[in-house]
Amino acid sequence: TQTGGGGGETVNASVFTTTGDNAIVDWVLVELRNATTPSQVMSTRCGLLQKDGDIVGPDGVSSLVLSALPGNYYVAVRHRNHLGIMTGSAVALSGSAASIDFRQSATPTWGTQARKDLGGLWGMWCGNVFRDGTVSSLKYTGSSNDRDPILTAVGSTTPNNSVSNAYDRRDTNLDGVIKYTGSANDRDIILTN
Repeated sequence: TQTGGGGGETVNASVFTTTGDNAIVDWVLVELRNATTPSQVMSTRCGLLQKDGDIVGPDGVSSLVLSALPGNYYVAVRHRNHLGIMTGSAVALSGSAASIDFRQSATPTWGTQARKDLGGLWGMWCGNVFRDGTVSSLKYTGSSNDRDPILTAVGSTTPNNSVSNAYDRRDTNLDGVIKYTGSANDRDIILTN
């Protein structure tokens, strides 16, 4: 749900022609949350995630701008199939650009084990396929697990099938293919997490 001026962002196709570290790899949702009640979202904006982890505006270059009065806010980032991440405390924001680097272990985050160590840089936990509204776990087995929707996508009785050209929450490794078995499948990420 968008609020506080967010929503309706569009992108020119030329934005996706950039290569290298600044190549656009996906959309994310950035939220500013109330400093006293962090569950209250004050403003949102869709941004573009670059290969190097930067989040930029819909033009693929500019800083992402959210509509909010200067003040203290928790900053959260959400993605279609990752667990969200949020700053560990409210951050002072003003009319000038601010940078929050969730990739660095020194950046405090809300909760425990809010990020995954990706070899010296930290990232969001992927594999939140079921999207049940809880952030307590990524589940491989049991009811409402994150693995079964991948099997359903390829055809429950034909687990060796795959779905190509997919922009979908069940594509956990973000390669554009939903696979349940074989190399580069989407369920192994959930298992290792």
